[in-house]
Amino acid sequence: MKKVVLLATGGTIASAEHEDGRSKAGALPGEVLARQIQLHDDITLDVKSVFQKPSNAITLFDQHYLRQQCQALIDSGEVDGIVITHGTDTLEETAYFLDTTLKTGDVTVVVTGSQRVPHAMGTDAFVNLQDAVHVAASPQTRGLGVTVVFNEMIYSAAHVRKVSSFQINGFDAPALGCLGIIDNGVVTVYQRPVRLPIITPASVSAGAKADGATPSLPVVDIVNVYLDARPALLQAAIDSGAQGIVIDGIGRGHVPPAWMDAIRSAIDRGVIVLICSSTLHGPVYQTYEFQGSLHDLESAGAIGISGLTARKARIRLIALLGSQKQVSTDTVKAAFSAA
Repeated sequence: MKKVVLLATGGTIASAEHEDGRSKAGALPGEVLARQIQLHDDITLDVKSVFQKPSNAITLFDQHYLRQQCQALIDSGEVDGIVITHGTDTLEETAYFLDTTLKTGDVTVVVTGSQRVPHAMGTDAFVNLQDAVHVAASPQTRGLGVTVVFNEMIYSAAHVRKVSSFQINGFDAPALGCLGIIDNGVVTVYQRPVRLPIITPASVSAGAKADGATPSLPVVDIVNVYLDARPALLQAAIDSGAQGIVIDGIGRGHVPPAWMDAIRSAIDRGVIVLICSSTLHGPVYQTYEFQGSLHDLESAGAIGISGLTARKARIRLIALLGSQKQVSTDTVKAAFSAA
């Protein structure tokens, strides 16, 4: 028998009808969802409701607590797989935090959710959950790290993105593709991801406030680039005490020329500045020589990050900053490199 544990955190997949006609996210406990699925005879499923929240309310503290629950199950040696149900809005961030910080060993960890509430016509809630459990129990998925299962596809947590606000094919890995598929309960894996180094984050006290960044967690902000963007929001992040800033740059990793003074000032103050690309795929690269180019940014001490969205780069940098007292540029580059 294969033992899988379901950790339920709420979201659309756990929604119930509200009297005003809308849906109340996170209202259904995991036990209610589990009763609606059919599993292979060799799988046992234990259920624990960890949170009952919509995913816009998930905090960094919640992610740390969820990680602690997962790592304890993995370390017990008593489970073959773990499934986490989660709201879709921030699902990719929680999945990547777990992929960054969990020592999974031979235990498969799967995150899933749904685009349609359980009481809607054509809901994907139960098929996604059923598929996720089969993936978690499958010997084929050992060593994949943390995956996301959605719409009969298996995705790497590092590359998956929410691509639709409402359709059931809500997640994809643009240009990179899925790791495998689930067809009528049969799991097939076609490729295996390269994982970045595991980061063991700082422990978070059980009594810490669960309403956002706590004093024990580093503050890292994301600032988006767009045509003729003013540096005011960037400067506000610097002035408010951010320890790290992730810039969601344009193209190969560029910012407006007017941003450079604020970026140099932040780096001089010890702020870690990462540069990502807001494009759907492709690395940042020092192709050009102009003010605000990636060459200009990296010459000033910023660090270009390829292969991760700004949201995921932020999650990884928070874990890194929380794992040690001092973080150098070389430490950051090593943490974001698979070499």
